[in-house]
Amino acid sequence: VSLLTGILFGLVPALQSSHSDPSQALRDGARGNLAGRHRLRDSLVVVEVALALVLLIGAGLLLQSFARLGQVNPGFRTEGLLTARVDAPDGAYPKARDVANFYSQLLPRLRAIPGVKSASTVVPLLLSTSNITTSFDLEQNPKAEGDQDSAPLRVAATDYFPTMGIPVLRGRSFAETDTLETNPVMLVNERFAQKYFPGQDAIGKRVKPGWSVDSAGPKMREIIGVVGNVRHRALNADFTPEMYLPLAQVPFGIAFLAIRADLADPTVLTSAIRAELAAVDRSIPLGQVRGYDEILSRSLARSRFNATLLTIFASVALLLTAIGIYGVMAYSVAQRTSEIGLRMALGAEGNAISRLIVGEGMKLVALSLALGLAGSLVLTRAIGTLLYGVDAWDPLTFVSLALLLGGVAFLACWIPARRAARVDPIIALRGN
Repeated sequence: VSLLTGILFGLVPALQSSHSDPSQALRDGARGNLAGRHRLRDSLVVVEVALALVLLIGAGLLLQSFARLGQVNPGFRTEGLLTARVDAPDGAYPKARDVANFYSQLLPRLRAIPGVKSASTVVPLLLSTSNITTSFDLEQNPKAEGDQDSAPLRVAATDYFPTMGIPVLRGRSFAETDTLETNPVMLVNERFAQKYFPGQDAIGKRVKPGWSVDSAGPKMREIIGVVGNVRHRALNADFTPEMYLPLAQVPFGIAFLAIRADLADPTVLTSAIRAELAAVDRSIPLGQVRGYDEILSRSLARSRFNATLLTIFASVALLLTAIGIYGVMAYSVAQRTSEIGLRMALGAEGNAISRLIVGEGMKLVALSLALGLAGSLVLTRAIGTLLYGVDAWDPLTFVSLALLLGGVAFLACWIPARRAARVDPIIALRGN
């Protein structure tokens, strides 16, 4: 495309020149002969400036959105947090009790590692793009099968909430006493409690999630605690009702370790964690070891890429716009050297010449900015789903970037105008 564009915009003026009539040019003078080319050149400048403004506004909105995403509170603390995947195979752990025993042996060993403040497991992992959703029934308001509500489900071990820094707002968290033999329990987040138990205390209410890992099937569970809301799928996603089941009562072979360390770089504990896992079962590998800051950064990757890419495009467009306007105005001044010399010979001052040149250039720029603002209104509707925390028609962004582009365009017009104001009228008229 770049090659074809260069050829096209090189051929057009070449073809125009090859079909010109020399005698007509000598009779009519350069101004009349070049009028058509002036219009084409001016049109290209208008389009260039308008497109530059569209890109600048798009980049400005995406940069603001990315900056605000980085300030979002995910509902948990990432510093000093390490995660890794553990997969207890069905062949070695065929029964739910076997899986529960495996994690009951592994977690105490991990908590005993020097530098580890707490350790737990969860599935699926926060901000991992994975999700588990299941239907559920409220004991006080049962619904027919097929009409039941659904909500995301998390399976977590004891110490999960303090490890992740998720506050327990009411009631209690999971305890070692919550086992396969005890009363089935669960926790819900604040959004779940507000939606399904408005004006009531959710503690003690009973819910039956449609999730089971054994032949016994789903069980009616008592809510023992309400925890804070977290952003599970993405930082720009709103809080949703969520349910938490204890790993000891719903043993799930695949799980993600969540380890809170008293270290700036928790990944240094990887070897020790791998050794403790091998001490429990040498056949199980430790995979996907990451600090949570890396996971958080990856969750912002798409927004970062969009903002960076459009910013590069907009910066290049701004540079090309400045060069283009300067080139057009410089060429125009060169073509009008005789006219400028005559004006100055008749008494026109340098400042008047500068204002004339700048005024002509800024008329084109004003038209360009108007078209660019209109085009930006269309663009922002297209990228609205990519924005967070910023209005797609943010007036401050529109005005400030239009002024920035206008300032760059003014400078590109002013430099040739100043050169025109220094023209020696005698030399200009003699050259004519």
